[in-house]
Amino acid sequence: MIVTSLIAMLAASALAAFQRVSIRAQASAYFGDVRVFSEGFGRHAQEKGAYPAAGTPGQVPPGMTDYLRESNWQKRSPIGGQYEWIDKDTAVGLGLPYNAAIRVAGCTWTMDQLRLLDGWFDDGNLSTGSFAVADAGTTVYFVIERSSL
Repeated sequence: MIVTSLIAMLAASALAAFQRVSIRAQASAYFGDVRVFSEGFGRHAQEKGAYPAAGTPGQVPPGMTDYLRESNWQKRSPIGGQYEWIDKDTAVGLGLPYNAAIRVAGCTWTMDQLRLLDGWFDDGNLSTGSFAVADAGTTVYFVIERSSL
């Protein structure tokens, strides 16, 4: 009975460790994606003089094909949901203080997982910094540029 209890405790701790590693790997993949996307949108803005217009979730925004050619833009994000480009006009319409952001609508992570992600890669606050959460965690924004308002 003691051996069975010890094995059960070891299995439970191994499962918890595996879950932490899995969450960390998905978080790293998400931030790797948005880093690549941010660089592409930044290059577009530098070369064309402005960020591109908003697009459809899961589809490459107009004019961004060359900048996002070898990226995961059209794939499901590591935190669930689809990537979507948010331009200034869209942000204003949504009441968001952004000039440029990448949104994931349909995020499947829990608020606790999102707090961990924010603590690892941003400022640890889900409403400030480059990583922001809305709609009880189902919508996530990676802010490229905040508006001056």
